[in-house]
Amino acid sequence: MSQEFPNGVSYFTDGEISLTVHFPEDKVKCHYCPFCRSESDLNRYWCRLTNRMIYNPYILGLPDGCPIQISERK
Repeated sequence: MSQEFPNGVSYFTDGEISLTVHFPEDKVKCHYCPFCRSESDLNRYWCRLTNRMIYNPYILGLPDGCPIQISERK
């Protein structure tokens, strides 16, 4: 444990962030998300937001548990 917290952490102070993710021409796929990262050695994809494996980043739509909410076009 860190010297700053010799007895452990008793609580956390939460912070939130709001980001806009742009998908091209209604092609909402993990493949186009900047938080989708590939491990080229193993040919796997991971979401940096949820720390979950993405089995197929090329299918249309976002996986369950994705925190990105798609807004309606104006």
